[in-house]
Amino acid sequence: MIKLLKAGFFRLKKDVIFWLFIFLTIGMAGFTLFRYLSVEGAYLDKILNEFIMYIGLFIAIFVSIFVGKEYGQGIIRNKIIVGHSRISIFLSNLIISIVVSLLCELIYLIIVFLIGIPLFGQMQMSFSQFAIVLLNTALVIISFCSIYNFITMICSEITISISICIILFVAMFVAQAALGFTANSRKYIEHAFWDNGNKYIISQEPDPNYPGDEKVKQARTLYLSIPQGQAMEIESGNLEYWVQMSISSIILICVVNIVGLCIFSKKELK
Repeated sequence: MIKLLKAGFFRLKKDVIFWLFIFLTIGMAGFTLFRYLSVEGAYLDKILNEFIMYIGLFIAIFVSIFVGKEYGQGIIRNKIIVGHSRISIFLSNLIISIVVSLLCELIYLIIVFLIGIPLFGQMQMSFSQFAIVLLNTALVIISFCSIYNFITMICSEITISISICIILFVAMFVAQAALGFTANSRKYIEHAFWDNGNKYIISQEPDPNYPGDEKVKQARTLYLSIPQGQAMEIESGNLEYWVQMSISSIILICVVNIVGLCIFSKKELK
């Protein structure tokens, strides 16, 4: 496993898609900061969470191409010939994908902190809230990596794996938008105001378009089980369901990788 990881990280130094991922991350950080300069009342917390909505697409492209090259160049076959187990090959690619993706998220956060604090001031959320955001962000990123690594490792054609990964991201993006509308429905229409971070409700009345408790509960369960749905919750700063999100991510990560290992261990390599 260690040798595979060393070889994989060595490949990164000369890999165009890796550096493209880095530069896109830097560009996204700069673009987001610039965009929020013209937004009245913009604050640092919102900008810090912005990247999670788009990183899934970047991960899909990076993993499907970087890992997919191993099939096209015969690297996986050579690894098996020299004695590496399929489990080690699968997990090493997963670990490299996770490390690269977390590195890009870290680069984004560093840039936003360094430039954003002088422009927008300090974070409004507490350290404990920020820790929860980081935890859920990391789990969402690992979920994306697990899904895309699973697809790429069981698909021998790089063009097909790229297409599937990108289409899957788009499907998750559409699904979170569709489910989120119902999942975030409120039973009452509130008239309130905020003061120093505290919400004060003036009055509330029943919402005639409320779909019902059962439908909302079902939609929320599906919504929070999708990595892109969790990304939307993080981006919006909603920490109400962070425990459920964490558990859903951990279950997804475990199931996807176990199934992936089972399929890849029996896959016939050409």
